Amino acid sequence: MGKTKSANKLISVIVLIVVVIVISIAGVKFGADETEPDISETNVAFSVHFIDVGQGDCTLIKTDKGNMLIDAGENGNETAVLNYLSEQGVTELEYFVATHPHSDHIGGAAEVVSGVTVKNIIMPKLSASNTPTTKAYEKMLTSIKNSGAKVIAAKPDSEYAFGDVKFIVLSPFKQDDNLNNMSVTLKLTYGSHSFLFTGDAEKEVEEQLIDYGYDLKADVFKLAHHGSSTSNSYEFMDVVNPEVAVISYGIDNSYGHPHDETVEMLEEKSITYYSTAQSGDIIIKVVGDSLVVE
Repeated sequence: MGKTKSANKLISVIVLIVVVIVISIAGVKFGADETEPDISETNVAFSVHFIDVGQGDCTLIKTDKGNMLIDAGENGNETAVLNYLSEQGVTELEYFVATHPHSDHIGGAAEVVSGVTVKNIIMPKLSASNTPTTKAYEKMLTSIKNSGAKVIAAKPDSEYAFGDVKFIVLSPFKQDDNLNNMSVTLKLTYGSHSFLFTGDAEKEVEEQLIDYGYDLKADVFKLAHHGSSTSNSYEFMDVVNPEVAVISYGIDNSYGHPHDETVEMLEEKSITYYSTAQSGDIIIKVVGDSLVVE
């Protein structure tokens, strides 16, 4: 009887020791989880924000050493864009890129350029016959003139940088009556990660970009022309081979964007894609060696 009692006591001690060991191991594990990178905005050095501006384009590249904006959405979205910049603590832009003079890309540009400090503006140099006389374009030019920002004509192979961000302008190559094909296209890199932006450039320009011999491979590709089938060719998508694609468009838009052919291609190629129409603002952050999509 005494031996049984001693044995039970020994078993209890062993069980207690095992429990303590398990708890200790669990504590180390939880501690490791707690030390994982904090992906809150204040602790991320680089992020790309695809801002929901309905049927239009507006992308913020935010870093701890400067910011960049590509397009400013359609007229009527300028307040939303300025509010978004304010919420992100952005009061100054190293670069503003006006890809081409269609209002769904530059409609809000006049107010944005006058609402924050802009150091440099990159835009296509248009011939007299290609220069629009729209109110949105004229307002933007007036705002740019009053801003005092440096205006840079987009030229292929031109390279720029701010902080740890580098980007190269890829096109336009030549004047084109189709203003979509006058879009400023560019590839941006941060560390080992790359992002491709092609405005509304159509398949003709995609062919030119491939033939020119650019390294077009990118981790993230903002689909051209809101997912239109006049852009985003199979060949171009093969060359870019993105890990993630983003489509900026408005629900029930009159153009039918994104076109079924484009969506089917993305699914066929097993490319993960997101859209502002379905997800609202989309933020892609670089955390360590990984891309984190919110």
